[in-house]
Amino acid sequence: MDSAKGEAAKPPVRAFSGARRWVATAAASFVTAYALDFVATSLGLLVVASGLLSGIGFVEALLLLVASYVFWGGGLWAVIKANWALLQRTGACTNILAKAGHDLAVRLGWSLRGRKVAAYVGNTATELAKEAPYYIGAGGFALFTDSVSAVDAIVFLAGANTGAAIYGFALARGLGYFLARLAKRGVYASFDTEWEPSAYLKEYYSAIEPEERETIAFFVDAMKNADRTQPALIFGVGPTLHHVFLAAEKVSEIHLGEYLPANLQEIERWLARDPEAHDWRQFVAYTLECEGFDRPASEEIAFREEMTRARITNLLHVDLREKNPLGVEGAGQYATVISAYCADSATGDKIAWATYMQRIAGLVRPGGLLLVAALRRSRGYVVGGKTFPSADVDEMDLQAVLEPRFGRGNLTVQACKLTGAAPKGYSDVVLACACARAEREVIALRRAATPPLPALSWTRAVRLRAEAQT
Repeated sequence: MDSAKGEAAKPPVRAFSGARRWVATAAASFVTAYALDFVATSLGLLVVASGLLSGIGFVEALLLLVASYVFWGGGLWAVIKANWALLQRTGACTNILAKAGHDLAVRLGWSLRGRKVAAYVGNTATELAKEAPYYIGAGGFALFTDSVSAVDAIVFLAGANTGAAIYGFALARGLGYFLARLAKRGVYASFDTEWEPSAYLKEYYSAIEPEERETIAFFVDAMKNADRTQPALIFGVGPTLHHVFLAAEKVSEIHLGEYLPANLQEIERWLARDPEAHDWRQFVAYTLECEGFDRPASEEIAFREEMTRARITNLLHVDLREKNPLGVEGAGQYATVISAYCADSATGDKIAWATYMQRIAGLVRPGGLLLVAALRRSRGYVVGGKTFPSADVDEMDLQAVLEPRFGRGNLTVQACKLTGAAPKGYSDVVLACACARAEREVIALRRAATPPLPALSWTRAVRLRAEAQT
């Protein structure tokens, strides 16, 4: 999704940030390690001292030990999953090796699956290492003292494993409760201080994710109703261009609106043909396929990229918290507005989202076209181990917000089920197209031919301004 478009009118509570995550993780690791040792050791000693199992043989003791390890493994798995959820939401957890593995994987540019494996390995390695002192202690007593038999040592280990399992399940439940409390308080990462465009691009746009295949195909089909003679506004573009290529051939100009300067800088790098800019060619190719091209050639892809560069004539700073999001008094409306994963990804408050959507819809002129995409029933999405807000909306919410302005007959809203996106904080998306059908005949007349490329592209405008300053 395209992110960091604006923030809620009431800023969300921030999660841990920077060095505080490491301090919190180190402190939590220390406390939970000693708490685990206390519970496990106490239960192991209690089982031995009680004499309840004093009459069992060596084989029975080994079977008991094996059963205790199965129970211990269940508790460990519960903690690992809870720590991963905590790490994704806050950037901190109760296992310092899990965080170290995760953060190293992020720096190396690993996928979400790779980071998850790294965190799981760190967590598991720590717990296995904690088993060593129990074996050394129990084995030492059995070997060097006559008061502790081999069976007693095994029973102690079984009791300690049981205590560790009970502690693990209790810790996982506690972390789950803590996360639920965070969700109710609206604890999210901050767009202004913690958003990293490069991490977002690497994580979500190294390949075409299922939600984008659905979104691009839907938008390509809907853009058949666009007015070719008028400019289009892509509102909340983020640092991305994958929803821009599909508009290049359908409108006279493209204006890109975004809240964060860092995101606009990523756009500028691509416009300036910076070699380090993100590579969007696979998205261009997929867009062309949706338009009917069979296996687009590299020349066709390059032509659409150049057409898009020429069509982009304005980069705008926008802010949904303002009544006029474009920030200019009396700013005109657009014949076509595209806003994908914008208002819903700018706030965790559904009321604020409805206000934001009304402001975006207000940018569409009478008879114009509005295309919208939103995460469905998501409370937050993960970027680089940080959770950013989502408004928990669905198709009914979107219908209710857009219908008063466009009418039921002029509105198409559909939910799309995805596969494999749940670890990122969402599993479905909602797509919407609002178009005043009464204007369809007029629009059809304007589709006779693609207009010529604008005489003044964004790149040329920048060059002329620089020459004027010198």
